[in-house]
Amino acid sequence: MEKLMEWMTRPARIWCFGGLGKALLIVGIVTAVMGKSFGGFVPAYWFVLAFVFYLAMVWVVLMRILAALEKKGQG
Repeated sequence: MEKLMEWMTRPARIWCFGGLGKALLIVGIVTAVMGKSFGGFVPAYWFVLAFVFYLAMVWVVLMRILAALEKKGQG
């Protein structure tokens, strides 16, 4: 659990998940405007994937808050 906490509290994860969320949102908008689907992925799937990455970004922030509170409680 400690290794998972260490891996999820890295600040680069916020940027990574946020960037992937933005990219997937843009792909969803473009495919919706064009009326296309690529590989069976309709625009709604792209929006759901973007939402999942934004939730992961929020999860990393919550894990960082939890780690800070645990550190504060130990010191």
